[in-house]
Amino acid sequence: MEDTAQAIANLTRERWEANARYWVKVIRERRDRYRTELTDGAVLDAIGPCAGRRVLDAGCGEGYLARTLAAQGADVTGVDVSQGLIDAARAHPAQEATATFVRASVDDLPFEDDAFDLVVCNHLFSHLQDPTRAFGEFSRVLASGGRLILLTLHPCFYVENSEQGAMNSVPASQYFASRGIDQRFLVDGLESPSMITSWLRPLEYYAGTLRDNGFVIADLREPHPTEEQMRDDPWWRKGFPTALFMLLIAERR
Repeated sequence: MEDTAQAIANLTRERWEANARYWVKVIRERRDRYRTELTDGAVLDAIGPCAGRRVLDAGCGEGYLARTLAAQGADVTGVDVSQGLIDAARAHPAQEATATFVRASVDDLPFEDDAFDLVVCNHLFSHLQDPTRAFGEFSRVLASGGRLILLTLHPCFYVENSEQGAMNSVPASQYFASRGIDQRFLVDGLESPSMITSWLRPLEYYAGTLRDNGFVIADLREPHPTEEQMRDDPWWRKGFPTALFMLLIAERR
């Protein structure tokens, strides 16, 4: 089992390295409307004021959220398994040492206990085949009373090609087990060089695993377009056929 898990982790890392330049382009040209018009605002609202807070941006990618939080006065460290994305984050012209970036797996974080007040996982968990160890690591590095902000694909409704309007339901035989969806990213007409697997788990997995690692769920939100967006923009009417995102806020006891 361990060999299989490691093989999947290695394959995932290779795919993200292959997609690194693609994602730098997508993010820095602001081509992902799900982020720029919906989920980024939802995550920042959940974080709230963060000046003076020690923040871990877990799965930071090319660093855009870390830079945003650092500009608001937070002491931010970003980690990502992709060296290409970490290199891009460190080299960003606006970086100016406002955040620190480290290549590391969320399964084995190179930080001391109680090192952070806030852990943010922005579109991370759908790319972890088994995030159980990550939950344990987040619990370890968070100080008592610290918060975990987790934005991911909605496990109840997300299916293959949801972004292209697919509305298939998830049968119980699939919902209550971890399931993977293999597809290439397609953002604003740009297709990723490598396929990626999006992993989804039932809600009870999140509730139980958070509880077992010393967390209490403080809030659950489902970011969605406004009535005006759905009424006035055909892109949203097609691209948001059902609830696509879930945002959990949990507190470390």
